[in-house]
Amino acid sequence: MNILSLRKKTTGLHIGHDTVDLVVLRGTLRGPKLVKFGQTYIYPKEKHDEIIPESSGTGLSQTDDSLKKDPKKTRDDYIVEAIKRVFSENNVKPGNVISSIPSEEVMVRYFQMPKIPRQEWSSAVNFEAKRYIPFRMEDVSSDFQVMLPKQGLSSMDVVFAAVKQNAIRDVIKLIESAGARPNIIEPAPFSLIRAFNAAGQINSKVNTAVVSINKKSANIDILRNGVPYIIRDIALDEGASEGKSLEPIFEKLLAEIKLSFDFYEKQFPAEVIDKIIIHSQLPLENWHELVGKELQIPVETGDPLRGVRVNKEIVPSSLAVAFGLALRGLSEPFVDVNLCKEKLKIYRYKEMFLKLAFLEASAAVFLLILLKVIGMRAIAPLTKEYERTISERPKAEVSIKDDSIGALESAKNSMEEERNLLADIISNRVYITMGLSDFVKFTPDNMWLTEVNYEENASRKRSPATSRQLNIKGYCVIDTNVSETDMVNHFLLNLKESYMIKKSMRNADIVSVEKTEVDGRKVANFEIIFTGH
Repeated sequence: MNILSLRKKTTGLHIGHDTVDLVVLRGTLRGPKLVKFGQTYIYPKEKHDEIIPESSGTGLSQTDDSLKKDPKKTRDDYIVEAIKRVFSENNVKPGNVISSIPSEEVMVRYFQMPKIPRQEWSSAVNFEAKRYIPFRMEDVSSDFQVMLPKQGLSSMDVVFAAVKQNAIRDVIKLIESAGARPNIIEPAPFSLIRAFNAAGQINSKVNTAVVSINKKSANIDILRNGVPYIIRDIALDEGASEGKSLEPIFEKLLAEIKLSFDFYEKQFPAEVIDKIIIHSQLPLENWHELVGKELQIPVETGDPLRGVRVNKEIVPSSLAVAFGLALRGLSEPFVDVNLCKEKLKIYRYKEMFLKLAFLEASAAVFLLILLKVIGMRAIAPLTKEYERTISERPKAEVSIKDDSIGALESAKNSMEEERNLLADIISNRVYITMGLSDFVKFTPDNMWLTEVNYEENASRKRSPATSRQLNIKGYCVIDTNVSETDMVNHFLLNLKESYMIKKSMRNADIVSVEKTEVDGRKVANFEIIFTGH
């Protein structure tokens, strides 16, 4: 866990074949924690087509049975509505999101290059990639990641991903039309592999094949040293979603897996595939066991939730890609490419412009304040000279309307009362700074203060003339051996020995002690009032 990811919140948004998936994660000391999740169909479904259970606090959306596809709307219209719906139904405010693009839309290539300085990577990798991409580089959006070689090696591994610009623009347009902002878009297989990597199912020292099966397609990724060496897409019979037998589909998949493994082992004769991870949206039954027996390779079922803290929610495994997207920046890095870098630059330019505008406004306000201070300092000598001249003038303004002995005696008594009041206030003054230093000394480690209010009032009608009140609020961690009331009482008794309390506030009351919970820990919030003269 990167310390910079603590309290960081990331949102993964995946647009699949049939659904729009949403996952919000937050970084914590104990790893990524699930905050919100949701899944909704792109097209309204009839009752017999529903595969997502009815929402009951699980973040899953079920549409009205009476709704049907509107011929006047395009698929893009339905996708935008689904994105808006998955945000609103799960109380998530649209903002920065990390999204994906389907594997069949992306060209991912692995190749090796001579080791070169970092500043030359961009031009050299793009030049080398022309050999593997059947399009002009000007017509695609691309990104790459260089896997630094071990010490002593003269070559470096490169994972290069590219997508046609119109395809990436379509995805960006859909997300922005729904009010969100795609900061990062990556190939969906990378997101899936990141989820299994965070779950501890992928080891860079173990050659692993990840097989992802959807209703209409499948994807086979072979990882060598933690790097995707082969990524293949396989079209499936759409009849799989219509209740037909899945056996022909699984037979085709098994043949494609064997073909991929044979190609890999021809490239690396000294190596074998050590493990297979299967993640399927079709009912596997015992098919994954048959694959293991047929290929004599251990098979695991992909579990994307293993690397995330989940409370009690029932989360469908079909959200695996969305989990992998939200894990970007919270878990250990895998392959981090961004196919919308240019769009991200525009967002950053806008943010930079707003920051500069704010800084300029702040600088203008600061300059105005500075000019005012300089002006006040410039006229200060003249002001002092004026005040001194006024003070030296003879006081001829005295006017006694009533010069009787009774009136003079009353004026004398009033002045004497004012003098006594001031003397009383001065003699009973308390230095708050010394008191605050005592609070630091007497506050135990398992307690923290959230609010300290001090009030002081003077009145001629009581003696002593000064009354004081100190209000303290805070929290303490509940100890299993000591009650929260005893902890607060002990703190109160310690405070009574402090300088300020001892001198002027002898009365102490515990207003309240209530149990609560903060970040999963049992604590008690309390309030104490000291009063005195």
